[in-house]
Amino acid sequence: MSEILYNADVRDFTTFGIPAKAAMVIYYDSEQELMSILADTTLPRPLKHLGQGSNILFTEDFPGTILISRIAGYEVTELSQGRVMVAASAGTVMDTLCRDLADRGVWGLENLSGIPGTVGASAVQNVGAYGVEAGNRIALVEAVDTVTLRRYTLTHDMMQFGYRHSAFKCDEMRDRYIILTVHFELTSIPSPQLDYANLRSIVGDNPSACDLRNAVIAIRDSKLPDPARVGSAGSFFKNPVISSEQFARIEASMPDCKVPRFIVGEDEVKIPAAWLIDKAGCKEMTEGGASLWPRQPLVIVNTDGTATGSDVTRLERRIIMAVDSRFGITLHPEVEHI
Repeated sequence: MSEILYNADVRDFTTFGIPAKAAMVIYYDSEQELMSILADTTLPRPLKHLGQGSNILFTEDFPGTILISRIAGYEVTELSQGRVMVAASAGTVMDTLCRDLADRGVWGLENLSGIPGTVGASAVQNVGAYGVEAGNRIALVEAVDTVTLRRYTLTHDMMQFGYRHSAFKCDEMRDRYIILTVHFELTSIPSPQLDYANLRSIVGDNPSACDLRNAVIAIRDSKLPDPARVGSAGSFFKNPVISSEQFARIEASMPDCKVPRFIVGEDEVKIPAAWLIDKAGCKEMTEGGASLWPRQPLVIVNTDGTATGSDVTRLERRIIMAVDSRFGITLHPEVEHI
């Protein structure tokens, strides 16, 4: 049965722990309940669906209704030639799915281990880490249109996956569709992705899926704050993609420093935003209760639990200005601002 909260503090539904009020929060336990909720025209608008709130910053009170799914679970179907299809409910914790599949020897999601959030959010955000993006593995997504109440199935091509992007982030679809089920196409054939973060040197050439998962989690834990102890929304900024020509200018301006890069196109490279933030002199910046995580300056944290939305956005603007002044690169937030 659905559960309704009124005038609720959103810090209880997000990992940032930033205070703000929502007019209403509704937990639902079935698709039928969700349809009834969407049909109720008396609910405060707008509607906003959350997973674990791990990529969200509320900058002020929210006048509408937050919806949260308690539908979890998945089904595994083994096909021919090692192909494995996994249909996961959107409310499933993504890391739980990664853990269970690694335990079963199903490959494809182990590099995404440790990322907070739900399966549905992984498709919206196209979460990625250590050379793998969720969109690389998603075959189909089932969703409901909150306006027409019709169900839709979107193919991989329809999802328009890109760097931290999907069709659900486009203006015409943003917050209009709620994901119900995500279908992942995976494999039982060992296929470790080891080219990022020195993973190969840690696990060797022939790790098990569990070995690789454990290595990924260990690396993440060494760099990133535990959201249960220090509030954050994970990586705050996207890694910028720039032209090879612009990269060459930056490299020439720093002859005594190796500038990190990842080649992403014929004439494009990606530079780690954390490196830019560090070299722009931002690591010690603070605003009120907001600061940068010492071991990973890509993460803005709620330092002692007292940060406000204004603290975070002021710090965000200072970082953007500093990086732009130093490198001529404009950083863009990965975290959704509400």
